[in-house]
Amino acid sequence: MSISFSGVGSGLPIDEWITALVKIEQDKVDSLTKDKEALEKKQTTLNTLKSEYNAVQTATLKFTDSLMGAGSDIFSKVSVSASDTSVVTATVTQYSTPASIELEIESLATNAVKTSEYNEAFKDSSKKLSELGVTTAGNFQINGANINITPDTTIDSLIYQINNSSTAGVKASLKDGRLILENREYGDKPLEVTGTDLVDGTHNFAQLLGLDNTSSAQNSKKNDLLNDGTTTLADLGVEKDGNLNINGTAIDITADMTVDEFISAVNNSDAGVTASVKDGRMIIENKDGSNDPIDMNGSSVKGSKNFAELLGFVSYNDSGSNAVFYLNGDRKESTSNTINSESTGILGLSLDLLTTTDGEPITIDISRDYDAEEPLTALQNFVDAYNKIIEDTDTNTDSENGGILSGENNLVRIRNNLRTLVTSTVATSSAYKSLADIGITTGAPGMDVNADTSKLVIDKDKFMDAYARDPAAVKALLVGDNSSGHSSTGLMQEMQTSLKAAIDTQSGYFTARSQSLSSQISSMNDKIDRKQEYVYTYQEKLTKQFNYMDQMIAQMNAQFTQMQQQLASIGIDMGSS
Repeated sequence: MSISFSGVGSGLPIDEWITALVKIEQDKVDSLTKDKEALEKKQTTLNTLKSEYNAVQTATLKFTDSLMGAGSDIFSKVSVSASDTSVVTATVTQYSTPASIELEIESLATNAVKTSEYNEAFKDSSKKLSELGVTTAGNFQINGANINITPDTTIDSLIYQINNSSTAGVKASLKDGRLILENREYGDKPLEVTGTDLVDGTHNFAQLLGLDNTSSAQNSKKNDLLNDGTTTLADLGVEKDGNLNINGTAIDITADMTVDEFISAVNNSDAGVTASVKDGRMIIENKDGSNDPIDMNGSSVKGSKNFAELLGFVSYNDSGSNAVFYLNGDRKESTSNTINSESTGILGLSLDLLTTTDGEPITIDISRDYDAEEPLTALQNFVDAYNKIIEDTDTNTDSENGGILSGENNLVRIRNNLRTLVTSTVATSSAYKSLADIGITTGAPGMDVNADTSKLVIDKDKFMDAYARDPAAVKALLVGDNSSGHSSTGLMQEMQTSLKAAIDTQSGYFTARSQSLSSQISSMNDKIDRKQEYVYTYQEKLTKQFNYMDQMIAQMNAQFTQMQQQLASIGIDMGSS
């Protein structure tokens, strides 16, 4: 600290005296600063070590994550393949059991669809409903949800209202001059459009658009008897004569009529449709190739069913249909084409049905593959992280060589517990009881007696051999065994438990020590600030005192000189001063 004052009056070395006196107090401040810097260095070292202990924890999680799901299992991979991926895609979890499964898809799940009658106004969504014939306000219902309309409502607004109804569950769109309504959910669920309010003086809105009774029937349910044109309608279940009405045209039906004769009768009628059979299904389509609704009804030919109902034509007016599929011969249904494992009844197996198999089953194979490379890499990462904390903990707690963390007995205890753990045995019923059994030890055979035996080394050949002989036993050693009613924890879970004493964010060693050091550093800063302020005040006080002393000495010198001069004037000589 510089001193700006010197004894100009007295000639004494006052500045040196002040500097010496202030330095005594400043040394006390500097000593406190060094103590604080030592605490900060200790805290930095602890933070570095904490990150290294966290790295060990992360390395252990690579193993225990395998208990969470197939995507994280480093010990084995369960895979699935389908003989025809254009028919189905399959996924499995790690819990799936290897198997070969035969799949036949009879039909896919569909959603109910309603199509309005053609109207030129539906080609321009900005048109108002008055263009469709609406003359008064009213409402109609879709699956029980009220949809409000007025003559001034635009088609855009109508579609928006339908699509944003949380209870209707319907998607509305325009196509080729028609309003298309589709249930958002697939499966055997009806799409009902009804109404009571008359909106043109005569019809409700459903009737006005032709949404109350139109249907588009295309494919019947699969029946292999349909593949034979000589099959009689009696063979298909027809018990009495009747008729099938297609688009208002009646087709006469008799029990002894053959499939070929029925198809010919339809194709030669004025119904405007063609009938054919493909892969065990009867298909009825518009002759002009349009998507115009096809209305099908008629007299009953078996019980209360008409012929369309008997053959199971998909009625897009009434409801969608469930997916029907067979797994190893067991018939199953689903409201969706995405089938979870609960619906398949096979643990961990989920399916996405894409198309029907048309009588040609496909095979789904579930297999489990073991690969030593990934667990070996994970073990090497664990060993590297473990060796790092052992080395750095030992270096920093070594009191003989001035380790900055010497005296941190709790840290040494944590380190020793981990060291004991990696050389201990695990209570498991599997063949491998310790890391040494799978090639991980504290030193290779023949290692020099002076070598470091605190660190781990991996005998890769021994590990690969152990894994090849019994991969399940390796997994049981590391992450536990819950098979056959036996339950045990693995070494990696025990390692995580032991590490908690060090890295737990609430009560772990590093958290507690960091908080303690932060408190000490804060207190030290306050003390340094107060002491430094005292030094500044002390210097100012000394400077004022010595300055006053210098002034007094100068004044006394002046008075003495004056007295000598006066005495000399009367002949008295006091000698030189």
